[in-house]
Amino acid sequence: MTDEQFFERLRDDARPLRYEADDVALTRLAARVRERVAAEPTVAQLLARWFRPVAVSLATLALVATLSVQWYERNQQQPVTLDAAMSTDAVEISVDGNTYTLGQ
Repeated sequence: MTDEQFFERLRDDARPLRYEADDVALTRLAARVRERVAAEPTVAQLLARWFRPVAVSLATLALVATLSVQWYERNQQQPVTLDAAMSTDAVEISVDGNTYTLGQ
């Protein structure tokens, strides 16, 4: 079956599905479209139209902040405490020609 035969058969099969309206139906449809375009939104519609994107943006921001804090806390090095510093090797400090050893 060639492409042209396929498309011809497809057109024949789709012919009963076509919407062929009369002039009255087209006039009604056009009037409904014009009415919906010209209608002013109500306060509830206006708030809903603005609230949904704002709520989604804030939720996304909260999720990103939560994940960032978790990632930062997991990857942060443990702070050096006095006990940890005392258990490490000795530290030598040289001041004015004298050498002092700490941690022994």
